[in-house]
Amino acid sequence: MRKLLVIFILVLLAPAACGSDNPDAPPSDDLLDEASAEGGISLPDPVEAIPAYLISPGEPVGEETVERLTGTDGVNIVVSAAIRKMEVTGPGGTRNLRVAAVDPLEYRSIAPVASNEAEFVWTSLLSGEAVLTFDAAEKLGIDEGGNIELSGGRQIEVGAFADNQTPNIADILIDESVEALDGGQDDQVLTVGVQPGTSLDALGASLNDEIPGSELVPLIPPDLMSNPDPLTGAMEDASSGGGIIGTMNYKVLDDGFIKPEQAWVDSNISTATVSIIGEVTCHRLLIPQLQAALSEVERAGLGGELRPGDYGGCYAPRFIDRNPSLPLSMHAFGLAVDLNVSTNQLGTGGDMHPRIVEIFERWGFVWGGDWSRPDPMHFELGRLVDTN
Repeated sequence: MRKLLVIFILVLLAPAACGSDNPDAPPSDDLLDEASAEGGISLPDPVEAIPAYLISPGEPVGEETVERLTGTDGVNIVVSAAIRKMEVTGPGGTRNLRVAAVDPLEYRSIAPVASNEAEFVWTSLLSGEAVLTFDAAEKLGIDEGGNIELSGGRQIEVGAFADNQTPNIADILIDESVEALDGGQDDQVLTVGVQPGTSLDALGASLNDEIPGSELVPLIPPDLMSNPDPLTGAMEDASSGGGIIGTMNYKVLDDGFIKPEQAWVDSNISTATVSIIGEVTCHRLLIPQLQAALSEVERAGLGGELRPGDYGGCYAPRFIDRNPSLPLSMHAFGLAVDLNVSTNQLGTGGDMHPRIVEIFERWGFVWGGDWSRPDPMHFELGRLVDTN
């Protein structure tokens, strides 16, 4: 249920194909310069903005409305995306995926620091290439690039892979100038980028007044906006994350685990007692949504379906499969929980109750049981939901 392009942290295919030890590390300045030169594109500086709200208008809105929203106090930019779920074909088969057409130069402004400074990403999009999430690439059988085919027969070269964070709106990004979404019905989503310190409550009221009847989804808890420090972070050696989860600097250990810097752990990892499971240690942003989901599971009379003694944990600073050649696991950030582990092993269909899956998805979680390599015990945070 990823309402995801959450924020994109993007990885160029070429460095990954060369066996980079840290696929999340930013490219060197030489690579950026080379990519810009090869693309023949000179990029303007992005607008400084923090993505704070997603707006789904009741009816599509035009440029005049977008300009009016941009003039709202505290707003630096409003980015429009046309989204369509369609059949996409790759070497591994055909899947129904969400494709978003955006203006790359505008979207760059609401991407995290690691992405908006990587010029090759935006020159790739401006050159007509597609950006895929890692999950979409796996589903389509794409390892190091190649082409995808959109329904209607349009072939597009894949230029980059991406990890999804906030705002989570699509599986594939393309430039809006690529005529790949013609001849069908699109959903429009607006992402509102704001200045640090903006009052989200006041802004939300103003946006509702400007476009009454629209669905407004907050991307940042209001208390974080009063202190913008958690929204940014300096890159050192090995690092990952960024955006609202904070940038985590870390050392790579020999056993597939990492050692995060203690300051990030102290600021982001918390221990709390939640319904059904008991004590958990997770990212502070996950805990309220986990509690909300578990409370609803109890109210639905399904508490007995989750076994506290079969809880597999949350915060575990490691790579996926403990393999340093893969990205960091969401567990490394404390942004995933494993439930009913013994009967929901990796690669199996498991026995997770479908109503529990539905409840967790409604509270912003993504279920691993839907992945091409199923992980039915795994629920990770895909978007922020107001739990008040």
